[in-house]
Amino acid sequence: MTPTRPEGRVRFGGCIWALLAAWTWMCSDVRAQADTLVLEADSLTWVAVVDSVAPDSLGQVDRVAAPLDSAWMARVDSAWAAWCAEAHCFSSDSGVWYAGEDSKSLAARLDTSAILRDLADLDRRSALDLAPHGAVIDRISFMMRRRPIFLGRMMGRADHYFPMFEEALDRHGLPPELKYLPVLESGLNPLARSRAGATGLWQFMYNTARRQDLEINSWVDQRRDPQAATDAACRFLKRLNDIYDGDWHLALAAYNAGPGNVNKAIRRAGSRDFWTVRRFLPRETAKYVPSIVALAYLFAHPVECGIVPSEPLIPRFALDTVVVHRNIRFDQIAHVTGRTVAEIAQLNPQYRKEVVPGEIGGGWPIVLPQSAVGAFIDGMPEALEWEPHRTPEVKFEPEVTVYRVRNGDVLGTIARRHGVSVRELRQWNSLRGDMIRVGQKLYIHADPR
Repeated sequence: MTPTRPEGRVRFGGCIWALLAAWTWMCSDVRAQADTLVLEADSLTWVAVVDSVAPDSLGQVDRVAAPLDSAWMARVDSAWAAWCAEAHCFSSDSGVWYAGEDSKSLAARLDTSAILRDLADLDRRSALDLAPHGAVIDRISFMMRRRPIFLGRMMGRADHYFPMFEEALDRHGLPPELKYLPVLESGLNPLARSRAGATGLWQFMYNTARRQDLEINSWVDQRRDPQAATDAACRFLKRLNDIYDGDWHLALAAYNAGPGNVNKAIRRAGSRDFWTVRRFLPRETAKYVPSIVALAYLFAHPVECGIVPSEPLIPRFALDTVVVHRNIRFDQIAHVTGRTVAEIAQLNPQYRKEVVPGEIGGGWPIVLPQSAVGAFIDGMPEALEWEPHRTPEVKFEPEVTVYRVRNGDVLGTIARRHGVSVRELRQWNSLRGDMIRVGQKLYIHADPR
Protein backbone atom coordinates (compact mmCIF):
# COMPACT_ATOMS: atom_id res chain seq x y z
CA MET A 1 0.00 0.00 0.00
CA THR A 2 1.37 3.36 -1.00
CA PRO A 3 1.75 5.69 1.97
CA THR A 4 -0.21 8.89 1.71
CA ARG A 5 0.71 12.31 3.05
CA PRO A 6 -1.54 13.64 5.79
CA GLU A 7 -4.22 15.95 4.46
CA GLY A 8 -3.33 18.73 6.89
CA ARG A 9 0.26 18.75 5.70
CA VAL A 10 -0.88 19.01 2.09
CA ARG A 11 -3.00 22.00 2.93
CA PHE A 12 -0.15 23.57 4.88
CA GLY A 13 2.28 23.05 2.01
CA GLY A 14 -0.23 24.53 -0.41
CA CYS A 15 -0.44 27.61 1.78
CA ILE A 16 3.32 27.92 1.78
CA TRP A 17 3.49 27.73 -1.98
CA ALA A 18 0.69 30.29 -2.28
CA LEU A 19 2.53 32.68 0.02
CA LEU A 20 5.76 32.24 -1.92
CA ALA A 21 3.96 32.90 -5.19
CA ALA A 22 2.40 36.04 -3.77
CA TRP A 23 5.75 37.21 -2.43
CA THR A 24 7.42 36.60 -5.80
CA TRP A 25 4.73 38.62 -7.55
CA MET A 26 5.09 41.47 -5.04
CA CYS A 27 8.88 41.50 -5.38
CA SER A 28 8.70 41.61 -9.16
CA ASP A 29 6.23 44.49 -8.95
CA VAL A 30 8.51 46.35 -6.54
CA ARG A 31 11.52 45.75 -8.77
CA ALA A 32 9.60 47.13 -11.72
CA GLN A 33 9.01 50.34 -9.77
CA ALA A 34 12.05 50.24 -7.50
CA ASP A 35 13.26 53.77 -7.90
CA THR A 36 9.89 55.35 -7.26
CA LEU A 37 8.74 53.09 -4.43
CA VAL A 38 11.98 53.20 -2.47
CA LEU A 39 12.05 56.95 -2.63
CA GLU A 40 8.45 57.19 -1.50
CA ALA A 41 9.03 54.76 1.35
CA ASP A 42 12.01 56.78 2.53
CA SER A 43 10.50 60.19 2.21
CA LEU A 44 6.73 60.10 2.40
CA THR A 45 5.56 57.58 4.91
CA TRP A 46 7.16 59.27 7.91
CA VAL A 47 5.88 62.77 7.09
CA ALA A 48 3.14 63.41 9.63
CA VAL A 49 0.65 66.26 9.36
CA VAL A 50 -0.71 67.58 12.62
CA ASP A 51 -4.30 66.52 13.38
CA SER A 52 -4.48 64.84 9.98
CA VAL A 53 -4.84 68.25 8.34
CA ALA A 54 -3.62 68.33 4.77
CA PRO A 55 -0.69 70.70 4.10
CA ASP A 56 -2.79 72.72 1.66
CA SER A 57 -5.21 73.66 4.43
CA LEU A 58 -2.35 74.92 6.58
CA GLY A 59 -1.98 77.92 4.39
CA GLN A 60 0.70 76.57 2.07
CA VAL A 61 -0.05 77.83 -1.42
CA ASP A 62 0.99 75.32 -4.04
CA ARG A 63 3.75 76.91 -6.01
CA VAL A 64 4.18 76.26 -9.69
CA ALA A 65 7.20 74.02 -9.95
CA ALA A 66 9.87 75.58 -12.10
CA PRO A 67 10.55 73.20 -15.01
CA LEU A 68 14.05 71.87 -15.26
CA ASP A 69 16.40 73.63 -17.59
CA SER A 70 19.34 71.51 -18.73
CA ALA A 71 21.51 74.61 -19.09
CA TRP A 72 20.61 75.66 -15.55
CA MET A 73 21.46 72.21 -14.18
CA ALA A 74 24.75 72.19 -16.08
CA ARG A 75 25.64 75.56 -14.60
CA VAL A 76 24.74 74.38 -11.09
CA ASP A 77 26.83 71.22 -11.49
CA SER A 78 29.85 73.07 -12.83
CA ALA A 79 29.64 75.78 -10.16
CA TRP A 80 29.51 73.14 -7.47
CA ALA A 81 32.42 71.17 -8.90
CA ALA A 82 34.52 74.30 -9.23
CA TRP A 83 34.77 75.00 -5.53
CA CYS A 84 33.64 71.86 -3.75
CA ALA A 85 35.19 68.57 -4.76
CA GLU A 86 33.40 66.57 -2.10
CA ALA A 87 29.85 65.36 -2.55
CA HIS A 88 29.18 65.92 1.15
CA CYS A 89 31.10 68.89 2.46
CA PHE A 90 29.26 69.31 5.71
CA SER A 91 28.16 66.50 7.87
CA SER A 92 25.43 67.08 10.38
CA ASP A 93 25.23 65.10 13.57
CA SER A 94 21.84 66.44 14.46
CA GLY A 95 20.36 63.11 15.50
CA VAL A 96 19.25 64.66 18.79
CA TRP A 97 16.46 66.35 16.84
CA TYR A 98 15.25 63.16 15.15
CA ALA A 99 16.19 60.24 17.39
CA GLY A 100 13.40 58.06 18.63
CA GLU A 101 10.83 59.71 16.42
CA ASP A 102 7.54 58.00 15.74
CA SER A 103 5.57 59.66 12.97
CA LYS A 104 2.25 58.37 14.33
CA SER A 105 2.79 60.00 17.71
CA LEU A 106 4.02 63.41 16.60
CA ALA A 107 0.69 65.13 16.38
CA ALA A 108 0.21 67.40 19.37
CA ARG A 109 -2.80 69.40 20.33
CA LEU A 110 -1.60 72.76 19.09
CA ASP A 111 -3.35 75.98 18.38
CA THR A 112 -2.59 75.65 14.69
CA SER A 113 -4.40 78.88 13.81
CA ALA A 114 -2.11 80.87 16.14
CA ILE A 115 0.99 79.11 14.77
CA LEU A 116 -0.09 79.84 11.19
CA ARG A 117 -0.66 83.49 12.04
CA ASP A 118 2.71 83.83 13.77
CA LEU A 119 4.55 82.00 10.98
CA ALA A 120 2.96 84.26 8.38
CA ASP A 121 4.11 87.26 10.41
CA LEU A 122 7.67 85.89 10.61
CA ASP A 123 7.58 85.19 6.87
CA ARG A 124 6.64 88.79 6.04
CA ARG A 125 9.65 90.08 7.98
CA SER A 126 12.22 87.59 6.67
CA ALA A 127 14.18 87.12 3.45
CA LEU A 128 14.03 83.42 4.22
CA ASP A 129 10.88 81.58 3.16
CA LEU A 130 9.08 80.88 6.45
CA ALA A 131 5.64 80.24 4.93
CA PRO A 132 3.47 77.70 6.80
CA HIS A 133 3.67 74.09 5.68
CA GLY A 134 2.46 70.82 7.16
CA ALA A 135 6.04 69.59 7.59
CA VAL A 136 6.90 72.72 9.58
CA ILE A 137 3.96 72.22 11.93
CA ASP A 138 5.08 68.63 12.33
CA ARG A 139 8.57 69.73 13.42
CA ILE A 140 7.15 72.32 15.84
CA SER A 141 4.98 69.63 17.39
CA PHE A 142 7.85 67.20 17.76
CA MET A 143 10.29 69.72 19.28
CA MET A 144 7.68 71.04 21.72
CA ARG A 145 6.77 67.57 22.97
CA ARG A 146 10.12 65.75 22.82
CA ARG A 147 12.82 68.45 23.17
CA PRO A 148 11.57 71.21 25.52
CA ILE A 149 14.46 70.93 28.02
CA PHE A 150 17.04 70.80 25.24
CA LEU A 151 15.44 73.85 23.60
CA GLY A 152 15.60 75.68 26.93
CA ARG A 153 19.35 75.04 27.11
CA MET A 154 19.77 76.26 23.54
CA MET A 155 17.93 79.50 24.34
CA GLY A 156 20.27 80.06 27.28
CA ARG A 157 23.31 79.60 25.04
CA ALA A 158 21.74 81.78 22.33
CA ASP A 159 22.22 84.91 24.44
CA HIS A 160 25.94 84.28 24.14
CA TYR A 161 26.22 83.26 20.48
CA PHE A 162 23.35 84.90 18.60
CA PRO A 163 24.66 88.52 18.74
CA MET A 164 27.89 87.32 17.09
CA PHE A 165 25.97 85.28 14.48
CA GLU A 166 23.65 88.19 13.68
CA GLU A 167 26.54 90.64 13.28
CA ALA A 168 28.40 88.29 10.92
CA LEU A 169 25.27 87.47 8.89
CA ASP A 170 24.46 91.17 8.54
CA ARG A 171 28.04 91.91 7.45
CA HIS A 172 27.74 89.28 4.70
CA GLY A 173 24.24 90.39 3.67
CA LEU A 174 22.57 87.14 4.77
CA PRO A 175 19.20 86.57 6.48
CA PRO A 176 19.48 86.66 10.29
CA GLU A 177 17.35 83.50 10.57
CA LEU A 178 20.40 81.51 9.42
CA LYS A 179 21.56 81.82 13.03
CA TYR A 180 19.40 78.76 13.76
CA LEU A 181 21.62 76.48 11.65
CA PRO A 182 24.22 75.89 14.39
CA VAL A 183 21.39 75.17 16.85
CA LEU A 184 20.37 72.29 14.61
CA GLU A 185 23.89 71.30 13.61
CA SER A 186 25.75 71.31 16.93
CA GLY A 187 23.38 72.31 19.73
CA LEU A 188 25.48 75.51 20.03
CA ASN A 189 28.41 73.46 21.30
CA PRO A 190 31.72 74.58 19.73
CA LEU A 191 33.33 71.28 20.80
CA ALA A 192 30.71 69.15 19.01
CA ARG A 193 32.14 66.48 16.72
CA SER A 194 30.06 64.20 14.54
CA ARG A 195 30.72 60.55 13.77
CA ALA A 196 31.93 61.65 10.33
CA GLY A 197 34.44 64.11 11.85
CA ALA A 198 32.50 67.35 11.31
CA THR A 199 33.51 69.75 14.08
CA GLY A 200 32.42 72.97 15.73
CA LEU A 201 29.30 75.13 15.89
CA TRP A 202 28.79 74.95 12.12
CA GLN A 203 30.03 71.36 11.71
CA PHE A 204 32.82 71.78 9.17
CA MET A 205 34.51 68.75 7.70
CA TYR A 206 38.31 68.94 7.62
CA ASN A 207 38.75 69.56 3.88
CA THR A 208 35.91 72.05 3.69
CA ALA A 209 37.39 73.98 6.61
CA ARG A 210 40.78 74.13 4.93
CA ARG A 211 39.18 75.43 1.72
CA GLN A 212 37.61 78.18 3.83
CA ASP A 213 41.10 79.09 5.15
CA LEU A 214 40.49 77.83 8.67
CA GLU A 215 43.65 76.81 10.53
CA ILE A 216 43.75 73.24 11.83
CA ASN A 217 46.90 71.95 13.48
CA SER A 218 48.04 70.23 16.64
CA TRP A 219 47.47 73.40 18.72
CA VAL A 220 44.58 75.24 17.06
CA ASP A 221 41.35 74.10 15.42
CA GLN A 222 39.50 77.12 14.07
CA ARG A 223 36.43 75.00 13.34
CA ARG A 224 35.92 75.34 17.11
CA ASP A 225 36.54 79.11 17.04
CA PRO A 226 33.05 80.70 17.11
CA GLN A 227 34.10 83.87 15.30
CA ALA A 228 36.31 82.34 12.62
CA ALA A 229 33.94 79.44 11.92
CA THR A 230 30.94 81.78 11.67
CA ASP A 231 32.70 83.95 9.08
CA ALA A 232 33.66 80.83 7.11
CA ALA A 233 30.09 79.48 7.27
CA CYS A 234 28.73 82.81 6.01
CA ARG A 235 31.03 82.68 2.99
CA PHE A 236 30.02 79.09 2.31
CA LEU A 237 26.29 79.81 2.62
CA LYS A 238 26.65 82.77 0.28
CA ARG A 239 28.22 80.52 -2.36
CA LEU A 240 25.44 77.96 -1.99
CA ASN A 241 22.79 80.65 -2.33
CA ASP A 242 24.46 81.99 -5.49
CA ILE A 243 24.57 78.52 -7.01
CA TYR A 244 20.85 77.96 -6.45
CA ASP A 245 19.87 81.43 -7.70
CA GLY A 246 18.76 82.76 -4.34
CA ASP A 247 16.62 79.74 -3.34
CA TRP A 248 17.47 79.44 0.33
CA HIS A 249 15.60 76.20 0.80
CA LEU A 250 17.78 74.44 -1.79
CA ALA A 251 20.89 76.15 -0.43
CA LEU A 252 20.14 74.94 3.11
CA ALA A 253 19.46 71.43 1.87
CA ALA A 254 22.86 71.52 0.12
CA TYR A 255 24.47 72.70 3.35
CA ASN A 256 23.20 69.58 5.08
CA ALA A 257 23.40 66.90 2.39
CA GLY A 258 25.90 68.38 -0.05
CA PRO A 259 25.20 69.95 -3.46
CA GLY A 260 25.67 66.62 -5.20
CA ASN A 261 22.77 64.99 -3.35
CA VAL A 262 20.55 68.03 -3.89
CA ASN A 263 21.32 68.10 -7.61
CA LYS A 264 20.42 64.42 -7.93
CA ALA A 265 17.15 65.05 -6.09
CA ILE A 266 16.32 67.97 -8.41
CA ARG A 267 16.82 65.73 -11.45
CA ARG A 268 14.65 62.96 -10.01
CA ALA A 269 11.91 65.42 -9.06
CA GLY A 270 12.02 67.21 -12.42
CA SER A 271 11.55 70.45 -10.51
CA ARG A 272 13.43 73.16 -8.65
CA ASP A 273 10.67 73.67 -6.09
CA PHE A 274 11.97 72.54 -2.69
CA TRP A 275 8.70 71.00 -1.50
CA THR A 276 8.68 68.85 -4.63
CA VAL A 277 12.40 68.05 -4.45
CA ARG A 278 12.07 67.25 -0.74
CA ARG A 279 10.52 63.84 -1.49
CA PHE A 280 13.75 62.73 -3.15
CA LEU A 281 16.21 64.03 -0.54
CA PRO A 282 17.79 61.94 2.23
CA ARG A 283 15.48 61.57 5.20
CA GLU A 284 17.40 63.88 7.54
CA THR A 285 17.76 66.55 4.86
CA ALA A 286 14.04 66.45 4.08
CA LYS A 287 13.44 67.39 7.71
CA TYR A 288 16.31 69.89 7.88
CA VAL A 289 14.68 72.93 6.27
CA PRO A 290 11.32 72.48 8.09
CA SER A 291 13.30 72.15 11.34
CA ILE A 292 15.04 75.50 10.77
CA VAL A 293 11.68 77.20 10.18
CA ALA A 294 10.32 75.46 13.29
CA LEU A 295 13.25 76.76 15.36
CA ALA A 296 12.61 80.30 14.12
CA TYR A 297 9.04 80.00 15.42
CA LEU A 298 9.95 78.34 18.75
CA PHE A 299 12.69 80.86 19.58
CA ALA A 300 10.30 83.72 18.79
CA HIS A 301 7.47 82.28 20.98
CA PRO A 302 9.03 80.33 23.88
CA VAL A 303 6.32 81.25 26.41
CA GLU A 304 3.46 80.10 24.17
CA CYS A 305 5.34 76.84 23.56
CA GLY A 306 5.99 76.16 27.24
CA ILE A 307 9.79 76.43 26.92
CA VAL A 308 11.79 77.84 29.83
CA PRO A 309 15.23 79.22 28.81
CA SER A 310 18.09 78.05 31.00
CA GLU A 311 20.61 80.31 32.71
CA PRO A 312 22.50 82.14 29.94
CA LEU A 313 26.22 81.95 29.39
CA ILE A 314 28.20 85.13 29.90
CA PRO A 315 26.80 87.75 27.47
CA ARG A 316 28.89 88.43 24.38
CA PHE A 317 28.96 92.18 25.00
CA ALA A 318 30.69 91.54 28.34
CA LEU A 319 33.71 89.99 26.57
CA ASP A 320 36.81 91.44 24.93
CA THR A 321 39.64 90.06 22.80
CA VAL A 322 43.39 90.47 23.29
CA VAL A 323 45.96 89.31 20.73
CA VAL A 324 49.00 87.70 22.35
CA HIS A 325 52.39 87.11 20.73
CA ARG A 326 53.87 84.81 23.36
CA ASN A 327 53.14 81.19 24.14
CA ILE A 328 51.04 81.22 27.28
CA ARG A 329 49.09 78.57 29.17
CA PHE A 330 45.52 78.93 30.35
CA ASP A 331 46.57 78.39 33.97
CA GLN A 332 49.08 81.29 33.65
CA ILE A 333 46.23 83.52 32.43
CA ALA A 334 44.03 82.31 35.30
CA HIS A 335 46.86 83.05 37.75
CA VAL A 336 46.85 86.81 37.05
CA THR A 337 43.16 87.34 36.17
CA GLY A 338 41.50 85.45 39.01
CA ARG A 339 39.43 83.43 36.51
CA THR A 340 39.31 79.65 36.36
CA VAL A 341 40.98 77.55 33.68
CA ALA A 342 37.57 76.05 32.86
CA GLU A 343 36.09 79.50 32.18
CA ILE A 344 39.01 80.49 29.95
CA ALA A 345 38.74 77.19 28.07
CA GLN A 346 35.00 77.69 27.57
CA LEU A 347 35.60 81.13 26.03
CA ASN A 348 38.48 79.87 23.85
CA PRO A 349 37.52 76.39 22.59
CA GLN A 350 39.78 76.61 19.53
CA TYR A 351 42.94 75.92 21.58
CA ARG A 352 43.35 72.17 21.88
CA LYS A 353 45.93 71.96 24.65
CA GLU A 354 44.97 74.94 26.84
CA VAL A 355 47.91 76.83 25.40
CA VAL A 356 47.78 79.95 23.21
CA PRO A 357 50.58 79.48 20.59
CA GLY A 358 51.20 83.21 20.31
CA GLU A 359 54.74 82.90 18.91
CA ILE A 360 53.59 81.33 15.67
CA GLY A 361 51.42 82.73 12.92
CA GLY A 362 51.72 86.38 13.93
CA GLY A 363 49.90 86.08 17.26
CA TRP A 364 46.61 84.55 18.38
CA PRO A 365 43.55 86.07 20.10
CA ILE A 366 42.37 85.24 23.60
CA VAL A 367 38.79 86.04 24.64
CA LEU A 368 38.31 87.19 28.24
CA PRO A 369 35.63 88.91 30.32
CA GLN A 370 36.06 92.66 30.04
CA SER A 371 36.63 92.88 33.78
CA ALA A 372 39.69 90.61 33.43
CA VAL A 373 41.34 92.25 30.41
CA GLY A 374 43.14 94.97 32.40
CA ALA A 375 44.52 92.47 34.91
CA PHE A 376 45.72 90.23 32.08
CA ILE A 377 47.54 93.01 30.20
CA ASP A 378 49.16 94.38 33.38
CA GLY A 379 50.00 90.93 34.69
CA MET A 380 51.36 89.47 31.43
CA PRO A 381 55.04 89.56 32.54
CA GLU A 382 54.16 87.91 35.84
CA ALA A 383 52.05 85.28 34.08
CA LEU A 384 54.88 84.33 31.73
CA GLU A 385 57.30 83.94 34.66
CA TRP A 386 54.91 81.70 36.63
CA GLU A 387 56.16 78.12 36.25
CA PRO A 388 57.57 78.75 32.74
CA HIS A 389 59.08 75.24 32.63
CA ARG A 390 55.59 73.81 32.20
CA THR A 391 54.98 75.70 28.94
CA PRO A 392 55.45 73.15 26.14
CA GLU A 393 57.51 73.76 23.05
CA VAL A 394 55.07 74.83 20.37
CA LYS A 395 55.65 73.06 17.08
CA PHE A 396 53.33 71.86 14.37
CA GLU A 397 52.45 68.21 14.17
CA PRO A 398 50.55 66.52 11.36
CA GLU A 399 46.81 66.28 11.83
CA VAL A 400 45.76 62.64 11.86
CA THR A 401 42.25 61.68 10.78
CA VAL A 402 40.91 58.19 11.34
CA TYR A 403 38.57 57.11 8.53
CA ARG A 404 36.48 53.96 8.75
CA VAL A 405 35.92 52.28 5.38
CA ARG A 406 32.29 52.14 4.28
CA ASN A 407 30.53 49.98 1.72
CA GLY A 408 31.44 51.03 -1.83
CA ASP A 409 34.68 52.82 -0.83
CA VAL A 410 37.86 52.44 -2.84
CA LEU A 411 41.24 53.98 -2.14
CA GLY A 412 40.94 56.43 -5.02
CA THR A 413 37.68 58.01 -3.80
CA ILE A 414 38.91 58.15 -0.19
CA ALA A 415 42.13 59.84 -1.33
CA ARG A 416 40.26 62.44 -3.42
CA ARG A 417 37.82 63.11 -0.57
CA HIS A 418 40.68 63.94 1.80
CA GLY A 419 42.97 65.71 -0.68
CA VAL A 420 45.77 63.15 -0.55
CA SER A 421 47.25 60.60 -2.94
CA VAL A 422 46.64 56.85 -3.09
CA ARG A 423 50.37 56.31 -2.62
CA GLU A 424 50.28 58.27 0.63
CA LEU A 425 47.28 56.27 1.87
CA ARG A 426 49.18 53.04 1.22
CA GLN A 427 52.30 54.38 2.96
CA TRP A 428 50.48 55.64 6.08
CA ASN A 429 48.53 52.41 6.51
CA SER A 430 51.17 49.87 5.38
CA LEU A 431 49.02 48.69 2.49
CA ARG A 432 50.69 46.58 -0.21
CA GLY A 433 47.85 46.89 -2.70
CA ASP A 434 44.47 48.51 -3.15
CA MET A 435 42.48 45.93 -1.19
CA ILE A 436 40.47 47.39 1.75
CA ARG A 437 37.53 46.01 3.72
CA VAL A 438 34.38 47.55 5.18
CA GLY A 439 34.98 48.72 8.75
CA GLN A 440 38.76 48.98 8.32
CA LYS A 441 40.44 52.02 9.90
CA LEU A 442 42.60 54.18 7.65
CA TYR A 443 44.93 56.82 9.09
CA ILE A 444 45.18 60.01 7.05
CA HIS A 445 47.92 62.54 7.78
CA ALA A 446 47.38 66.11 6.71
CA ASP A 447 50.03 68.81 6.70
CA PRO A 448 48.70 71.51 9.06
CA ARG A 449 50.45 74.20 7.05
